[in-house]
This record gives sequence, C-alpha cells and structure tokens, in this order.
Amino acid sequence: MAIRNFLEQLSEDEGVTAVALVGEDGFVIESVRKEGAADVDFVGGAATSVMASSRALADHLKKGGVEEVMVEYDEGPLLLIPLEAGGAQYGLVLLLRNVQDLGRVRFQLKKVRPQIEEALA
Repeated sequence: MAIRNFLEQLSEDEGVTAVALVGEDGFVIESVRKEGAADVDFVGGAATSVMASSRALADHLKKGGVEEVMVEYDEGPLLLIPLEAGGAQYGLVLLLRNVQDLGRVRFQLKKVRPQIEEALA
C-alpha cells in the first residue's frame, strides 16, 4: 500500500485535520489535509527541529528513544511520531481538532505505524 493511502486512512478520523510524512531534512514527502487545516509545509520543517530537540533531551536525561512528542495548543494538539526505515529517519505529523481525539488517534497509530515503516523500507 502507498504511503498516501496510510495517511488518508489516518485522516479519516474526524479528529485529524492534517497528517504529513516529513523527511529528516524537514521537507514534507506526502500529506493529507482537510479544508481549513494549517499549511503542513511549514509545520514539517518546524517539527523536524522539535524532534531533534526531543532526541537531544532524551539522550541527556538517559530516557531512551522518543516515542511521541505532543504539543497542546488552544486550537488542538499536534502529535509528532518518529519513524525509522532503511536507516533513514522520518516524522509523522498529525494535527488534531482537540485533545479529546488523542486516545482514538493514538489507537489507530498503533495499527498503522508498523505498516508505514514497512512501506518506507
């Protein structure tokens, strides 16, 4: 299955306003966004910086790898999920409508994440 199909599958959740696969360089590889959602091109670059900072903090604290970064805003949270495949690192960025959608979206991510990593490999 193509990466876009997985992103579309995640975006079918009513709580997801946008989802993007971002490369290590911060460029958006593929994205799906609903009408009125934020521009994910800018978000991709910023998310890469956030992930690098999170990894540095995890190393410093000796907490292991970063599983997820969540930033909560007044207008809904942002999830950043690190992915690794074929020696390359990626980020999956999800913009959510509100915090109440987190549980359902995280459950869906557990199912889809391994499939996305396999498709990237």
